[in-house]
Amino acid sequence: MGSTSKLQGMITDRISELPHELLSQILSSLPRKYAFRTTILSKRWKKYWASVPELDFVFAELSAVWAINTTLTPPTGMWKKEYLSDHVDLLKFVHGVLSLRDSSDIWRLRLHCYCRAQDVSLVASWIRTAIRHNVVELDLRIKAIYKVNEDGPTLELPKCVFLCTTLVDFKVMSNCITYGPPPSGCFPSLKSLDVKVEYPRDDSMEKLFSCCPVLQVLSITGIVSDVVSQAIALKFKVSAPELKTLKMTLFRDYRKGDGPSYSISINAPKLENIDIKHDSLPMYSFENVHSLVKGSVDLCVHYGSYHNYVSEHAPALLEPFYNVKHLSIAVHYLKEGCLPAFDKLRELKLVIRDCYYWDLLTEFLNKSPNLESLVIEHEDDQVCVDDYEESYFECVLHSEDQWRRPESVPICLTSHLESIMIRGFKGYPHEVKVARYLLDNGRVLKKMTVENEFHKQLKQRKGSKDCELEFV
Repeated sequence: MGSTSKLQGMITDRISELPHELLSQILSSLPRKYAFRTTILSKRWKKYWASVPELDFVFAELSAVWAINTTLTPPTGMWKKEYLSDHVDLLKFVHGVLSLRDSSDIWRLRLHCYCRAQDVSLVASWIRTAIRHNVVELDLRIKAIYKVNEDGPTLELPKCVFLCTTLVDFKVMSNCITYGPPPSGCFPSLKSLDVKVEYPRDDSMEKLFSCCPVLQVLSITGIVSDVVSQAIALKFKVSAPELKTLKMTLFRDYRKGDGPSYSISINAPKLENIDIKHDSLPMYSFENVHSLVKGSVDLCVHYGSYHNYVSEHAPALLEPFYNVKHLSIAVHYLKEGCLPAFDKLRELKLVIRDCYYWDLLTEFLNKSPNLESLVIEHEDDQVCVDDYEESYFECVLHSEDQWRRPESVPICLTSHLESIMIRGFKGYPHEVKVARYLLDNGRVLKKMTVENEFHKQLKQRKGSKDCELEFV
């Protein structure tokens, strides 16, 4: 008996002596089903799970499936065979870890998982647990599992999330979470919000982004339809007094509505940076947006019959951009007069797609008298080609009339434009004429870089004797 006690006294708990960082690395490399079992190995390991400040619970297969299909879950058979066991393991793992939690704060909770109808209350309870432990960063990616032609489960975001005083960074991507913020006191400390939505079902998009008093960075991504229910038009309303950066990437599902486009209103007096990408231009309205410094606009779909609609609504979108110093824009077509004056614009990137609407370049040069740097980039778009059918090669690619010289040389070319970069040109006649015109008329041009070897087609006559012509 004495020898046994002596032997036990000689045994050292080496695991408990490991640095906290090494413990974290070991546990993160283990499969979930084994990681939690480490609690029986040592008091230190159990204590680790009870107090670790950053909790990452990620169903790895979810990211791949979501990337392939953003609107439907895997077929029921595939779900049962390949994912159900791992999904249940993850639920047990998360529940086990959170049940051990002591009173210490949770700095970050990252929860990426599927959600069946029977899982809704459990997942909601985990979110509430993080809030009770003063979470600072909350990252939710929750995808509902349901059969085709059935209504999926809904998970109402707990009210405590909106009222949390410690939450600073919130990311949420879900096809089942609904948002019902209380009328006041929402997100008192939230500075960064990243929301990815699928077919918003109510008026929450009007409320969610209008209750963030200290929000500085906002990103909204998703698939939308024109109506949410009973012909109620979808509206996004952003009202944030401290917002500095806004990114909106929204694509429209034409199968779910053919009425007027959805609308977006923005009230952000301190907004400096805006990045917008749509396949269908919504109806924009801006209020108190006068501080923009950097902007990006990409209207990425070409529809011949859609051109007039875009030109009609583009002025409302582009009006607040008058103050920007840096602008990137990619559109297929805009009628003359859609652009505001860009008196402060210094750097412009213009993406030209296969419809080669060069009049847009001319108008930008005329509207930007102080432009110093210009990037022109061609981007392939098969839809443009298909729209012309058999006449594309004759009417567009090999037509020298596709480019029309401005009636007078724009002021920026004679006084300010020092750098030009040309990317993706293939040497078609109109492309060569554009490059020649810029080279010949750039009086203060210091460098033109062309990412294509059609130097034989560019005359060495230059408007500026100091200009360096570089082919990449």
